[in-house]
Parts: sequence; structure tokens; C-alpha cells
Amino acid sequence: MTAETAVSEAKPALEDKPLNLTLPREALQEDLSRQSWQLMGDAQGAQGKSIWGGSEKLKDAGISFNQEEGKLKIDLQNKHDTWLQLGALSYHQNRQANYNETNYGVGILRRLDDESALAFGYYRNSIHKDSFYSAYHYTPYQYGPVKLGLQAGLISGYKALKGFPTPMLLPLASIEGKNVAVDLTCIPPLGGVSAVCAAQMRVKF
Repeated sequence: MTAETAVSEAKPALEDKPLNLTLPREALQEDLSRQSWQLMGDAQGAQGKSIWGGSEKLKDAGISFNQEEGKLKIDLQNKHDTWLQLGALSYHQNRQANYNETNYGVGILRRLDDESALAFGYYRNSIHKDSFYSAYHYTPYQYGPVKLGLQAGLISGYKALKGFPTPMLLPLASIEGKNVAVDLTCIPPLGGVSAVCAAQMRVKF
């Protein structure tokens, strides 16, 4: 039998019994359900990663918070770099007002990775009030020792909310050496308040 004869004989059989590619309804529903759960998991993972890594990144950096006791714990033996933040020096555009420009204070900055960090601390602010802050630093752009980005968080001690914590989102430039660094930021004039630039020193533990 030649190949042409075999094909010609098989062709009517295929035409009489076409290939059935339809999945059973139960199998199709089960597969769609499985894919839906998988997509939901992927979306949640992508969302967590796009922000900053969430609790897993904090845990890896040795940072934990006890909600019942209201205590923040930072493991100084962790592999990630830990910096001691010192007081800042500030310069205000309005030179007539009696602003405090020697801002004594202390804080802790813990690196989460090469681009991000968390900072917590205290300083005496420009209007001679006590300020407490918590901030997330994100500096994805690096040019030699200079890192550029933003800092976001909460800060207290200012008039905006009668001294209660106020949200902040500020530009950030860090000049970081092996053991010493300077963080620079500027705030434009807002609501009649003078524009100000500040420099904060920090040293590595």
C-alpha cells in the first residue's frame, strides 16, 4: 500500500469522526477556578513587592514592632547597616523670623537594601518644639557616593495639625561614605511658612 492510498482511505474516517477538543464542563470549571486563585496570589505578591517588600523586608532587616507593648525593636547585630542620626543644621529663606537653625537630635536609620531604609528619631525643630519622626527613604538613583530619591513618613511638633503627626513627602539627597553620611532635603514655602533646607549627619555603627 502506498502512502497516497493510506491517506485517501484515512481521510473519510477523519471526516466522519472529527477530533473532539471540548473539555468536560467540570474539568473546565476546576481549571478556571485554579487559574483565578493563582492570578489573585500573583497580583497580591506583585503589589507587595511594588511598594517595598512589606513585613518580610522588615523581618530580614531585623526590625519588629510589638503592638501590645507599643515598642519598636531594632536588632543591632543584623547584617544590614545601622546608622546613628545626629542633629541637623537648617537654613531658612526668611532671615527675619526667629527660627532655630541648630536642630539637636538623635535617631536610628536601618538599611533595608541598597535603595531603601527606615529611620526613627527626635530633634528640636525650627519653631523651638520637639519633633518625633518615622520615615521611609527610597533613593534608587546613585551617582558615585550621591543617592537621590524621596523620603515619606510622619513627623510631629508643627502647627499643621496642632503638633500631632503630619504626613511628609520630601526630596532627599544622601552623600554616603563608608562610615559617615549627610542627608540633604529642602522644603518649599507653604502656607506662609519659610522655605528651608536642612542637612543631617549620620555615622555607621
